[in-house]
Amino acid sequence: MPNYNVFGNLREPVVYQDISAASAQNGVNYRITTGIVAVAANSYLAIQLDNPSSSRYTARIGRIFGGALSNTAVYLMRGGTIAGGITLQPVNTNFGFTNASQLIPTFTNTTGGAGSNPAVGSTTFSTIIQATGPIDNDEIGKIIVPPNTRLIVNLQSLAGGTNTLAITIGWAEVSPVS
Repeated sequence: MPNYNVFGNLREPVVYQDISAASAQNGVNYRITTGIVAVAANSYLAIQLDNPSSSRYTARIGRIFGGALSNTAVYLMRGGTIAGGITLQPVNTNFGFTNASQLIPTFTNTTGGAGSNPAVGSTTFSTIIQATGPIDNDEIGKIIVPPNTRLIVNLQSLAGGTNTLAITIGWAEVSPVS
């Protein structure tokens, strides 16, 4: 019978290791970044993490972070796609392993002003208004992207002029039964 009543004390603390640390140790933790991008007023910087149907793994999002110099809206979206896009190379956070992710990340920067949202056909499941500074969303594996699905992180510049934005996503690739 499993012991669901787990307690710790100062002499025997309960040890916790987040999914990023455990997956990095096993060579299946990856990151992508847009780098620093100048974004016009009311325009978007979007990054898409596509887990194709041919993938053998499920992605568990560990962290979404980045930053903005001025007012920005952050949208987390499920499904859909981004128009256009530049393919990014995922980097394995354990430098002893190759950069062999199953996922296909892309990003795009729109400059057409209001109405030029690059995310098409997606469902927003989280919206954050950020005044300035870092964007930090520790998911610790709570967002799960199985094969044949996509996650889009979409930043909209709410600044009156050009804004400087960046997005980084970290994820672990685990077996679908995890």
